[in-house]
Amino acid sequence: MKAKQAIDISTHLSGRKLEEMVENRTAYSLKMAELNIYETHARATNVQLSFGNPVLASMVQGKKVMHLEGTPAFDFYPGESVMVPGHSLMTIDFPEATDQNPTQCLALALSEERILHLTDELNDQFPLIDSPEGWQFTSDNLYFTNEEAINQLLNRLIFVCAEGNAARDYFAELILQELTIRLMQTKARRILLSNPNVFANHNRLAYAVQYLREHLHENISVATLAEKACMSEPHFYRCFKQQFGFSPVEFINRERIQKAAHILIHTDRTITEIAFDCGFNHVNYFLKVFRRQIGATPTEFRQRQQTRSKTQNALWATSESWNNGAF
Repeated sequence: MKAKQAIDISTHLSGRKLEEMVENRTAYSLKMAELNIYETHARATNVQLSFGNPVLASMVQGKKVMHLEGTPAFDFYPGESVMVPGHSLMTIDFPEATDQNPTQCLALALSEERILHLTDELNDQFPLIDSPEGWQFTSDNLYFTNEEAINQLLNRLIFVCAEGNAARDYFAELILQELTIRLMQTKARRILLSNPNVFANHNRLAYAVQYLREHLHENISVATLAEKACMSEPHFYRCFKQQFGFSPVEFINRERIQKAAHILIHTDRTITEIAFDCGFNHVNYFLKVFRRQIGATPTEFRQRQQTRSKTQNALWATSESWNNGAF
């Protein structure tokens, strides 16, 4: 997949003090949040953290093994984040941290009072369609891969905090408001898009998503989805983007490219056949969208996957031969 912008803490590193080998913490206090940046320069296990407010933990470098309440342990890598409710215990292992290759992450504790104030404003001014509970911040663990917009906001926040500008609270508040909304949109996507069949009978956006996935091979437009959702096209467009954080056109193309990538990996069908089977009317447009989303042409993507598969098969065969005493 196309590489996304990474979280950059270089402005922070240029002025911070390193005093601890395990979870060296630098804290930037703001009016509506606290940004903590942690560095670990040695292997460690069972390191415990807890915050009084909801916290967004995002990996910057290295690897952690996270143990959260009510969630199986999982490996945590750069480009990934997890939202953890306030007063929850995080137990962390650092299996690969060294002085030369430290593990780095950030933990952004968000003011619960400010979050509630923001959700009240959103529910009053921009209510979500077919959603009685409306805008709400996650009350459970939410793991996700960062969208580019999330990384951009975190990078901007890190810069504002490390810069030391006297007006940083004002700059940070604007960033944190957008970040909070995008995190809520991430939760909405996870709920409605992961299994739209569950919600299709009482949520029009979920029904439109279900219909799209069942008819990807057809020439489906935003107007078609709006009609299925019993909404005008402009209203459907606004509601869709407000709830999910991207437009219906972007979502249609994402779904089609995801299907195309699956076919490329598992069949030897031609690029033209795949393009039309995924609902694209023009091969050149398919090539353009595929390259923009994946970072490679369909042919390059297929070749990479085939090379990777051959390498994995060779390693498996070598392992089997070793186990059978051939070496």
